[in-house]
Amino acid sequence: MTITIPDELVPLLRDGLYFDLHGQLEEASGLIEPRGREDIRAPVDGCLARANGTRALLDVVGWIEPVEPSVVEVDVRQHQEALVRTLLTRIESEHGIEEDPEVSDEDRAATKVRVGQLADLIAQAEGSAV
Repeated sequence: MTITIPDELVPLLRDGLYFDLHGQLEEASGLIEPRGREDIRAPVDGCLARANGTRALLDVVGWIEPVEPSVVEVDVRQHQEALVRTLLTRIESEHGIEEDPEVSDEDRAATKVRVGQLADLIAQAEGSAV
């Protein structure tokens, strides 16, 4: 099952995917850095698996912004975990914009619409995988 990411949300998704990839690799690095004697294979494997899932979704979405905006079709069976995780992160980020006292009412309203659209994509992704 595929879902369609509208062209206006593709840049938000791409940005969220880069943020997620950075977070997964930073978490793995934090596990590796102390070089203790405990076995860190499982948590590092988890971070790297999530990072690989994010990379695979970036391959679908595109690593760079195309010249012409376009919609993206995402196979939810293959990319659900990375997609939902990234959309949740983007919603959290958008809520930060909504709560910023320096943001104009117009920008706040646009952000609220984007949050609704991102939430709709999560609902589609979660409903498609059943």
